[in-house]
Amino acid sequence: MLGFTLSKINLLIFVVAVFSIVLFFIFGFSGILIENIATDYIRIHEQDAFTLIGSPSLCAAQVHYLKDSIESSSGNTGKGLYYVMEMKKASGKDGMNKLIFAIAPRKTPDQYIAAASFDTEAELKFFDFESLKNSEPSMNDSGTVLDPQAAQPSNAYVILKEVNLGKTTVYIIPCSNRQGASCEDLMFLAGEEAKAEGVGFNCTFVSTREVSETQN
Repeated sequence: MLGFTLSKINLLIFVVAVFSIVLFFIFGFSGILIENIATDYIRIHEQDAFTLIGSPSLCAAQVHYLKDSIESSSGNTGKGLYYVMEMKKASGKDGMNKLIFAIAPRKTPDQYIAAASFDTEAELKFFDFESLKNSEPSMNDSGTVLDPQAAQPSNAYVILKEVNLGKTTVYIIPCSNRQGASCEDLMFLAGEEAKAEGVGFNCTFVSTREVSETQN
């Protein structure tokens, strides 16, 4: 009787051990898959920015709408990895600026899981979403963060290029698809801060990039 009981216990231990190993590999594979998808996704933003900045246009603007979450399955259900996207400036080669796009889990915003960047001679300017939506635009030279899952989500951004007297300036303007913080409204506020009140940017949107539907 004792031997029978011990054999049952050993079998239970074996089953639990096997189940734990299977779960470990499943979650490990899922994490790797999410990181690969995030890398592909962030490269779309980086490549689009590179194309826009390198275009011959003297003034061009493009709106990007973000995924609700990074998912390992098709679609945009909003049930995948909640994330933040950071766009920031760093020093590039030969005195150029480096524009960096990075994704991190929303719970650990300092731990990037994907990033892409390129060097540019353009001057880079960034706006803060909170100050823009409160009609108090604040421009900086360091960077900005988008959070698609915030109470007032910053789930879109405008990348705008202007060339004046041979000098290229690129503006990154966070915005939202929610009423009261639309990309058109916040771009107007940013323009008055960057240029002058009543003047604003010289160009309007040339295209809209539905990145949320492009990469899964």
